Amino acid sequence: MPDPVAETQLLEALIEGATDGLALLSTEGRILRVNEAATRLLGLAREDLVGRFVADDHVGLNVDGAWALDALSSRDAVSRTVELPDGRRAMVTMRAWRDRDDQPQYLLLVVRDVTSVGQLVTGVQGEPGSAPRWWQMRRSEVGIDRIVMESRAMRAVAEKALQFAQVDSPVLIVGETGTGKTLFSRIIHQASSRAGAALREVNCGAIPAGLMESELFGYARGAFTGADAKGRTGLVELANEGTLLLDEIGDMPVLLQVKLLQFLEAGEVWPVGASKPRRVDVRVIAATNSDLADLVTQGSFRRDLFYRLNVLGLHVPALREHPEDIPALVDMMTDTLERRTGKRLKLGAEALEVLSRYPFPGNIRELWNIVERLAVSSRSAPVGVEDLPPEIAQAALSSGVPQGRINLRQVIRKVEAGIVRDALQRYGSQTKAAKHLGVGQATIARKARLLDLVDGPAPTGSE
Repeated sequence: MPDPVAETQLLEALIEGATDGLALLSTEGRILRVNEAATRLLGLAREDLVGRFVADDHVGLNVDGAWALDALSSRDAVSRTVELPDGRRAMVTMRAWRDRDDQPQYLLLVVRDVTSVGQLVTGVQGEPGSAPRWWQMRRSEVGIDRIVMESRAMRAVAEKALQFAQVDSPVLIVGETGTGKTLFSRIIHQASSRAGAALREVNCGAIPAGLMESELFGYARGAFTGADAKGRTGLVELANEGTLLLDEIGDMPVLLQVKLLQFLEAGEVWPVGASKPRRVDVRVIAATNSDLADLVTQGSFRRDLFYRLNVLGLHVPALREHPEDIPALVDMMTDTLERRTGKRLKLGAEALEVLSRYPFPGNIRELWNIVERLAVSSRSAPVGVEDLPPEIAQAALSSGVPQGRINLRQVIRKVEAGIVRDALQRYGSQTKAAKHLGVGQATIARKARLLDLVDGPAPTGSE
């Protein structure tokens, strides 16, 4: 039999050891109990708080009766940011605790100091007249070394992401493939009050349709032939008290969209084969590179689910929409690759100019691939235009190059060198390269000599 005294001591240690301020309220809003962190945040002793109404000006939380009513009538937490008496900012979250008959018995109030988050937003915006080169967060916080946000467009996205982190509403992140949607979902999670719990990431396009329901919602023991005898906990339930990222949400089967909508509205999951639901507390972030509104029109995505997910919308721009970030991105990538390979990649000014003019259909992911390829294969230092993939140099030539940086003859020579070098390396002989390019072998041999492609095959044409 569990020791009631020991259980009480454990519960006391859990409450008093929390870094967030905790307060238990009656359904009328009277404070019944607070922990030590709450007294520190509010600057009041326990005896000055217990027994007062939370809306009392003396408490200093600026909570009104309407807010408490919202918490009592909702199954979700309600949150807002307030200024504490000492000038710090805090996120205050209120949630109703219900009995088995689903009747509210208490209100739980959580007060979290988010002053540092506000400072982070200021850092993203920068001081008037400044343009910070990096916005940095530790790897343990967001899973990367640096987040490059020199452009105004990306700093605006970061600011909005941090604002969204302060509430529990669903977020829909939209952007092309490779723009960093997953990264922003991690920022939202790690800057939220759920940072201490798990962030579960699910790619809806990578799970077979027949397995997706059991993967997301789990299954009861004996639910189907071949099922684990003990049953299985789904990814939604594993994210309890944390955040669930549904990546590529547009690929979710329509029938499963119904079950997802039920979970979002009721806060309950029904494992496959279960006789009753399980209540979970999960914040949902969805991400997609699809036009969900268009999918709704086509009938492949539920309109009601679209509205339920699109409470807070975050659009991540394509890399071609903020090319001013490319030089800083290249710096960050070369730093990372140097630690991995021990080799420092250096791009010449002309090559960097050409990269900055390329539209990057694959966005930041494509830029990563190009920089990594150059770090491994380039033999010149610094890397010149001729070392870039031919399609990039050709795109730069067609879009034009600023006068004074490099003349047209130089551009043509370097683009031509890149094309010939690529063909020679790809096909291994001048004969095959010439056939691929639609010219004679002698032309390739002459170009190789004129363009100083000393690394290419000898001009014998031998196979």
